[in-house]
Amino acid sequence: MGNCSPKPKNRIRSPPPAKAYPTVRLYGKESCPIAWRIRVALLYKSVAVQFFPTDGPVFIRCGEEAVEGPADSLLRYIDSKFPRPPAVAVDRGTATGKAALATALQHRSVERHVEGMVKWAAELVSGGGGGGRMEARKLGRSYGQLVEVMLEHAQMEERLLFPALEAATDRDVCRVANEEHARDLPMMNGIKEDIKSLAAMDAGAPCYQEALLNLSHRFKTLQQRCKEHFKEEEKELLPLLEAAKRTQIEEANDTSSSFVEQVMLLMESTHSHLFPFFMAGLLPHEAMQYVDLVCLYTCDEQRVTAMLKSLITLTEGTHPPSICTTPLKSL
Repeated sequence: MGNCSPKPKNRIRSPPPAKAYPTVRLYGKESCPIAWRIRVALLYKSVAVQFFPTDGPVFIRCGEEAVEGPADSLLRYIDSKFPRPPAVAVDRGTATGKAALATALQHRSVERHVEGMVKWAAELVSGGGGGGRMEARKLGRSYGQLVEVMLEHAQMEERLLFPALEAATDRDVCRVANEEHARDLPMMNGIKEDIKSLAAMDAGAPCYQEALLNLSHRFKTLQQRCKEHFKEEEKELLPLLEAAKRTQIEEANDTSSSFVEQVMLLMESTHSHLFPFFMAGLLPHEAMQYVDLVCLYTCDEQRVTAMLKSLITLTEGTHPPSICTTPLKSL
């Protein structure tokens, strides 16, 4: 994936700026989700922003230009000034198509975090277990976050996507998919126990290096299984979801958007205390797509504001954010 060390701090992914952009001044209420949405968009574009709390509507100043208006207008203006990655990112197609997109983006984040774990374990093996118990505890904390995201994603699919697909396609989707999810649970739990054992070992113990090798092998196996599982879902199942316009999937909901709203609602932990960790697994253009989905289909404005604020807080004091092409570990 990249040339940087596999041990960076957990920063939001951002491309290097093509040129030195002027600082954008943003005005709006501290509690306004639109203001935080603008700040996140500028963050991913590597543009410095100064925020000035006011009681009036949200507006921005870039040089001598001042722009006010709804969120879409402000984001389109930002895109005209700073094109990459696009801030207005999601194709406003069918609700099922956007649910499929959200699912695929969740796959990408999990894949990259698992890849990060593989590299982390390989580095420990090649370094002879450098870092000892402290490093094992860090690995355990990061892996615990990853497992929580993976389990919540699987539960969302089992409770919402698979039953909807089964109803629309008359296929035995639930049983097969649930069996695949259950297949990996013993390995995921085994990895957790392996890390706990490492954290209790002396790095100089004869069995320590063997334990590291076993852990590295398990991570590689988990990585391969995730890739195969996600590839199968995206090749065979998600296209069916996208093609299900005006079928039983959308007819079963009160509005065309409620299906996507349910996807967002069922990712409660991922979208609260784990949101920065989850977003660190996405590339900038993917992150903008996911942020757009969150803002469009999360009804609770306070929840949206808290989620977006967490991304800004993560990078406080650094601009542009640290650039790394490997999956990122937690602080």
